[in-house]
Amino acid sequence: MQVLPIILREVEVTGIVDITPNMRRLTVAGAQLEASEVDGVPRPAFRSEGFDDHVKLVIPPPDGSTVDIGEQGEFRFNWNREALALTRDYTVRSVDPEAGSFSFDVVRHDSGLASDWAFSVSVGDRLSFAGPKTCAGINPDVDFHLLIADETALPAVGRWLEEAPAGTRAHIIIEVPTAEDIQDIPTEADVEIDWLIRGTTPPGESTLMYDTVRNVTLPEGRTFAWCAGEALTIAPIRRYLRRDLGLPKEDVEVVGYWRKTPAARPVVDQRSAADHRTVTDSHTPAEADAHTAGASRTVDAPNVATVGTATATADSPGSTGGTSSTGGASSTDDSAASASPESSLDVLGQVHEMTEILPPIITRAAVTFGINDLIAGGITTAEAIAAEAGVDTDGIRVVLTAMCSLGLLERDGDHYSNTPTGAVLTSEGSADGLDLEDPALLDLFSIVDLIDVLRGGFAARTSRASATQALTWHNQRAADSNLDAAHRSRTLDHLQYVLDIILDLEPITTASSVALAGDADAEVAAALTRKAPESGRAIHTPAAAALTGEQAWPRVDATLLLAGLTGRSRVEARGLLARVIENSDSLVIVEPFTDGAEADDHQAEELVSTFAATGHASWTSHEVRDLLVDLGVASVDVVDIGWGFGRFRRAVIADRR
Repeated sequence: MQVLPIILREVEVTGIVDITPNMRRLTVAGAQLEASEVDGVPRPAFRSEGFDDHVKLVIPPPDGSTVDIGEQGEFRFNWNREALALTRDYTVRSVDPEAGSFSFDVVRHDSGLASDWAFSVSVGDRLSFAGPKTCAGINPDVDFHLLIADETALPAVGRWLEEAPAGTRAHIIIEVPTAEDIQDIPTEADVEIDWLIRGTTPPGESTLMYDTVRNVTLPEGRTFAWCAGEALTIAPIRRYLRRDLGLPKEDVEVVGYWRKTPAARPVVDQRSAADHRTVTDSHTPAEADAHTAGASRTVDAPNVATVGTATATADSPGSTGGTSSTGGASSTDDSAASASPESSLDVLGQVHEMTEILPPIITRAAVTFGINDLIAGGITTAEAIAAEAGVDTDGIRVVLTAMCSLGLLERDGDHYSNTPTGAVLTSEGSADGLDLEDPALLDLFSIVDLIDVLRGGFAARTSRASATQALTWHNQRAADSNLDAAHRSRTLDHLQYVLDIILDLEPITTASSVALAGDADAEVAAALTRKAPESGRAIHTPAAAALTGEQAWPRVDATLLLAGLTGRSRVEARGLLARVIENSDSLVIVEPFTDGAEADDHQAEELVSTFAATGHASWTSHEVRDLLVDLGVASVDVVDIGWGFGRFRRAVIADRR
């Protein structure tokens, strides 16, 4: 995956073609697709190299008014909230570099912001958009591809078919409303396509894709599975691919393009990590943007922390949930005493919600056992859910009852159904970030041991992620390979959005020898080699003994330390950095810094959970900078990296010369 800067551009509609009765293709072009500079900020040329790439369109207001969209930054676009309400995400169907244009497809609906605009637009009309923010092409290293999509994801499948090289083997399952919506798409790939006609079944209620994929026999070798469509419809498909077929996480991508909502009932739709926002949509199923072609995806998405019937998108996967840390003064405070009864009740309500222990426990139990996925797949009674989950029926009833109280489920007789809020827990993002079968997430959940850690230190208790008793968290990881691998995987999951940017930092790009250390050394070494295979650069990955001082640090031009300070005492970290600086001309440190923990509850969560899990608090970039200055380095800079959110958002760069 390539991560790209989020750039706002303006283009003109240059082509309009109705591909089928229910699909319109729009082509846009303009000078802003070319490389240039805007307000002193470089604007790279438009790029889209992946079949699932998407752009965020800013739909012109129906009344013709103008909107202040926001402000362009170096690597991100700072959206105004008013403009975000007018945005819709669409797949890039094709790119024509020679013409300087690209196209996207729009599904026809009775009404909806994007559909109304697309089916009334004229050649020459202007349109603003941002993205793509990431690109992921067709994986050439797998033996077989399995693609499953409804009509909203047909543009992505169509691009895949057109771009797949000869010899690529695949089975494709596509659900469309009518036979007239079947498209004749040329391809050089060796594919079998199942076209499924939904007919009178409403969108988002068909089981055709799920029923069909269960009858597909995968050939020998490595299979990559990609599935996109309505979030609840594809939830059981994701469970089948991962749990029943046993496909590994890295070979399964399940993307919620849209979410069916009950009429006049609000639902929170989890958007991608780059959007960093929660969107409330009250569209009925008939409305156009309830399922747009190439609609919003949850593939990069962070976890969802569910509190009562509300959801909040967290910018750091592994979030332990809970309400926003915005509680006010106590009722005995002067400010509270002089407040109106309504505001006093608001403060009391905030404190009440902040002290609730049930939501974070129940949401994680639901995800760990896949309860919402099972219900989406038609397993709706307590007995059937318990049998599938392999647990006691009475225990499952306790969890189901609690889920109903939190607004995650509804019960009708013996049968349970997902609410719109509960449906959010079926997304890949929540499953990855809340599943306590992941040792790294379970380790972070030792936040419940905070009192013991404060009173007795790390050695006062055994981590919930491991049966191994150890003097330090790093010793514990060294003794438990599963725990160590889980934490490395978690770091890599977050680093993927900033790794290219880190490897392009000047100390790394100009170095003829680099030492890599931390949670992702071997994988980063491979990425560094891919970026410059002919550079002749020497890459060192020092052993754990070098981190502790038992072995010498290699003499290199630059050292890149990724999450290498996490879990280390301040004394231990000082010794490590002193040894690294002595043997490196430059040093780049990337940590899950918690500079904004006092104002940001997600960073506060990182701070507290890291302390509870490791016995040592997380770092701020300023603390690392001051330590390096104290160690005598010539210059230290703190730079922002990436889109400005996520666990890894800053780098500290030191030069000892």
